[in-house]
Amino acid sequence: MNPRLQLAMTLADEASVMIRRAFAARRHTLIEKSANDFATDTDREVETMMAARIAADFPGDVLLGEEGGERVLGDVPANNVRWIVDPLDGTFNFVHGFPYVATSIAVEVDGAVQAGVIANPVSGEVFCAGKGFGAWLHRVDQPPVRLAVNCEHTLASGLIGSVLPSAASKSFELVLPAWLDVARRAGSIRRTGAAALDLAQVAAGRLDGFFVMSLSAWDAAAGALLVTEAGGVVCDFTGGNDFLTSNQVIAGSAVVAAELAAVLGQYAISSG
Repeated sequence: MNPRLQLAMTLADEASVMIRRAFAARRHTLIEKSANDFATDTDREVETMMAARIAADFPGDVLLGEEGGERVLGDVPANNVRWIVDPLDGTFNFVHGFPYVATSIAVEVDGAVQAGVIANPVSGEVFCAGKGFGAWLHRVDQPPVRLAVNCEHTLASGLIGSVLPSAASKSFELVLPAWLDVARRAGSIRRTGAAALDLAQVAAGRLDGFFVMSLSAWDAAAGALLVTEAGGVVCDFTGGNDFLTSNQVIAGSAVVAAELAAVLGQYAISSG
């Protein structure tokens, strides 16, 4: 296994231990970053742990994290490797004791994501992918299972994951028309509150598709690799590859992704 992918798996395991402990204790220090968008002391503690471990093993690697921004790790010049991490996706779920949260870790080399890991600390499932090596589900005491997207459904019969911001958010009125357009055409939509884990569910064939109008790189990078390595498609709202820049993400089987792009193309924004 690639040594950085191996470290990502280790970091996901260690993060899961920290998150499970805090999840069970239900005592959190909250920081409200924007309307109904929170971070906790656990988010920051997990990212700090990751930064220290990466700096020790791979000084010069760059870390882009949701809590700490982008920085070079270790007292050396930056190299061509960047880690893109969300230490705790689904923080609102986490503080309410709703068991749908994730840690997301991607490793990018020369601007291309080469490895991705998404762990659900509560269920113990760990989804991982290496570029060209497929996407896999790991469970404790069970052999890894290779993942494949579900190609049996269309949008009209599909179960689709999505994100809808709080009504208190400035983006709510912008997102809602696109969300409703898909809802009118989809079999059913699930809004779970942890987008990175939703992408892993697409790779596992549990969701037929996923779309979001504004998703940061730390939520999308690892999940996008999982979906493509599981035989799926990840694109922006125009059907192109600009999703990590535009932050508009569609994922699913080729059929469902194309159908979502046909609906959402009118809402595409230019990243330039």
